[in-house]
Amino acid sequence: MRVTMSMAMRQYANGLNKSFQDWMTASDREQTTRRYDKASEDPFSAAKATRLRQQYAENQSYQSEVASAADLFDFSHSIILSMNSTVTDATSGECLRALNGSNKDADILDTISKKLRGIQQTLLSQLNSKFGDKYVFGGADTSNPPFSIGANHNLLYRGIDVNTGKIEAGSTLSYNGAQITLGDSQFNGYKIQVNTADGATPAVSADVTNKVLTVNLPTGAKNSDVLAALKASQPLKSTDNSVTFDLSKVALSGDQNRPVDINAQTNTATDTIGLAGLKKLANEQVYCNIGLGLSEKTTVGADGNAINEQSVFNTAIPGISIVGFGTSDGTATGMPNNLYNLIGKIADRLEDKNSYSFNDLQEPINYLQSQQNMVTAKMTQTDANFSFLKATQSNLVAVGDKLSDEDDAVEHVDFETAYLNYTMQAYAYNAALKIGNQMLLPTFLDFMK
Repeated sequence: MRVTMSMAMRQYANGLNKSFQDWMTASDREQTTRRYDKASEDPFSAAKATRLRQQYAENQSYQSEVASAADLFDFSHSIILSMNSTVTDATSGECLRALNGSNKDADILDTISKKLRGIQQTLLSQLNSKFGDKYVFGGADTSNPPFSIGANHNLLYRGIDVNTGKIEAGSTLSYNGAQITLGDSQFNGYKIQVNTADGATPAVSADVTNKVLTVNLPTGAKNSDVLAALKASQPLKSTDNSVTFDLSKVALSGDQNRPVDINAQTNTATDTIGLAGLKKLANEQVYCNIGLGLSEKTTVGADGNAINEQSVFNTAIPGISIVGFGTSDGTATGMPNNLYNLIGKIADRLEDKNSYSFNDLQEPINYLQSQQNMVTAKMTQTDANFSFLKATQSNLVAVGDKLSDEDDAVEHVDFETAYLNYTMQAYAYNAALKIGNQMLLPTFLDFMK
């Protein structure tokens, strides 16, 4: 086969162009150290890098969640430590002074009582501590101050008496993502049924036989319209005129702008959650995914929880699990299990000068000292949770660094290798030019240069 000059020039030009492209690619590698620019250049490495990046992003999310939870438990531990000190001031200080037989002077007892009231206020302030924009001891509701004082001077947790479980605002029920407070205890056992129709006039009726409160509204109404209709019906007479209901305290909290749902099922209105409800509040959980292998249970538990508790971390710290709830005998007049109310009970007896006796103080003081163990136990628990979170954080940081190194190895080459490849490609290109200089016409080589 005869090889012409034009064929040689064409073949040489193709080879020289390829050498130049390889040189430029090596130059890019040397400058960026990237192994590839497009996934099509190295599909296997690109797929592996995508998986590693996804794992790294998840790891960073877990680290963020763990860091936030660790800060929360570190803060809560310091507050609970302060609570323990506050209660100790009562159990080991003022209470012992009150039991001292020499302190029978009314002024001294009054001073001790005022100090105990001050300790109560300090404890209340600590229970409403805020970390960032969250109230740390609010359980599942961290948006509002969890603790307040009721009309009978007992401690309230989210509007509920911690001694009895009675709802301070009165009869309450849930409807369509909102909490409706009806107030009047006569509404206990009632449910709400909302009906809508085009052009309907808002109206409310109470069926005492079936215990149903029916609210008629026009089409397109919202939860706020339910509230407006109830307020406009004060006072409300039952359909048979046998009962008159007081709606002066009606209120609605939650999603007021949600469109009403005529198929929404409400629970039964009640003005108390009882001891069982208080226990449920004390055991509330708010799950946080920190990389423990989030999974669901094969069967949903009686509490309706479908999440496997071992695969998540609980960040809720209900305040009543720290200071206690209920009473010693389960009755409204029993000795409070709650530290705040116990301190108040001691102060009440000190202030009752007519029937005051040292024997009357012995029982609540002894009970207060024993109940303080709840604070100590919670203090230990939060410290253990903080230690666990810090250990988990260290592990996640190590895993994140490893993933980052693996991704870097997949997507990049080391600079020394990239530079060596660049110099070799430059050498090859210059060598190709030199060989061509000996084979081809100078005008062609001048053009290529």
